Amino acid sequence: MLITNENQYTAVWNKVYEKLKFHPDSSYRGHSLNVKLPFKINKPYIIYNIEDITDAQVDLSSKVIPEIFAKITPESKKIYALDWQHSTFLYDPHNIEEQKDVFMENGGYYAYFPSYIPDGDYSFFISEDFSFGYLGHPWRNEIWIFGEELIKETEKIYKTLGWKKL
Repeated sequence: MLITNENQYTAVWNKVYEKLKFHPDSSYRGHSLNVKLPFKINKPYIIYNIEDITDAQVDLSSKVIPEIFAKITPESKKIYALDWQHSTFLYDPHNIEEQKDVFMENGGYYAYFPSYIPDGDYSFFISEDFSFGYLGHPWRNEIWIFGEELIKETEKIYKTLGWKKL
């Protein structure tokens, strides 16, 4: 479900800024490692470099990452799908129909469901209770993973996706 209410949208992002100490840096300085670290995560996490992935691996990520989210998320829980300064969704990872772009007839525009590989902006997939998260950094070409189950499942497939552990 696309979050269109401005108060709800702001509340979700305020939670991201507070809980993850997210401080976006949109100034690219010619090399991804020149961009300062955007998060302070107070639980175990892993960072993967995605700089050298192929188009086929991007496609594979779009298939297996949602499968992992569905596997580790209880039926009654939801996930935020966030595209920084753009669309914000709260969706059921078990329902493929909720993981699509939405046409907004009231404004005549598409709200795009975020990509699992950051494609120009920060993109985040965070459980509603913030127990796990998948955070994409576009300029550093990184995926940050936190949450024990998500880390465990990602460790099984990251090499197949062309990711490199940092």
